[in-house]
Amino acid sequence: MLKLSANISLLYPELDFLARVGAASRAGFGAIEVMYPYDHCATELAKALRDHGMRLSVLNSPPGDYGGGERGLAAVPGQEQAFRLSIEQAIDYAMETQCSNVHVLTGNIPTGAQYSDVEPTLHDNLLHAAERFAQAGLTLLLEPLSRYVLPRYSMTTVEQASFWYHVIKDAGFDNVALQVDLYHTQMEQGNLAALIQQYIAEIAYIQIAGVPGRHEPTVGEINYRYLLELLESLQFDGWVGCEYIPQGDTDGGLAWAREWGLLKAPLQRSSDAGGALML
Repeated sequence: MLKLSANISLLYPELDFLARVGAASRAGFGAIEVMYPYDHCATELAKALRDHGMRLSVLNSPPGDYGGGERGLAAVPGQEQAFRLSIEQAIDYAMETQCSNVHVLTGNIPTGAQYSDVEPTLHDNLLHAAERFAQAGLTLLLEPLSRYVLPRYSMTTVEQASFWYHVIKDAGFDNVALQVDLYHTQMEQGNLAALIQQYIAEIAYIQIAGVPGRHEPTVGEINYRYLLELLESLQFDGWVGCEYIPQGDTDGGLAWAREWGLLKAPLQRSSDAGGALML
């Protein structure tokens, strides 16, 4: 059976951050994922994970100036030192929370530059991250993000992510894999089933959300039941992250996962209260 991870940056927005761990556990998830956890104490998150028998399946490397539009620094010439510091921050947080997967955001191509202008910087930074992650026992995940969401992002297709996967492998590092968010991939290039079949050996992590709107996977144009059955037939053993914005009540919106046999635990409403996490 496929393993679902709850993205608590988006799910359970009515609860305090740490309370979301318990809510996800009670819903039947085996893990959580967090986009940018760095404003929250890693020790406290690690305790919440232990208390609820959960694990942190993936986190993103620090984005830089998120409010200013930055989404990573790996492809930004002149920011090499800041990138290396961000990698150390990601390693520290991952080690404290026992998270083995870190998605390294590659960042936006600077205004006035072309992709070819940033390739040397991206090359050196990704190899540095792969080396540091290998020393820490972590896996570097590469994820293409759609230009419909981030118009100047530096890694936008599965093929491009696969190219850098092989660059890192050819440099002698085995701790690299692809993270494919099917929401972003559908927005950017479509052809989801064929891409999954072609690159399944390189893919270690999948994320799902409906298109358009980024809501539950039963809402929109993607036939997720078919795609998840395809992943199961291919014996995919990585996590499937539910990285979507619930249309209403999170637990009520998980009916699809119970109907498809992906969440076995009985649904229990959470009584935890708190404010929403602002992203």
